[in-house]
Amino acid sequence: MQIAELKQECAFIDFGNACDSQGRYEEALEAYDRALGIVPDDADVLFDKGETLVKVGRADEAAGYFARAMALYVGA
Repeated sequence: MQIAELKQECAFIDFGNACDSQGRYEEALEAYDRALGIVPDDADVLFDKGETLVKVGRADEAAGYFARAMALYVGA
């Protein structure tokens, strides 16, 4: 993994978090997807995406992201 890729992932995460806090949930989800395209197993991003999915009424889909994040947090 290149440092430039990690910086890009961080930029997507920051943008996603900013959008989420402003109620721009679809943009947040797109940003999280872009971050996950760089680092697919980033537990924090998976969790953030799950939280945003809940906010837009997609709790069933969010459950999968929460489960993946928790598995990564505990090292399963």
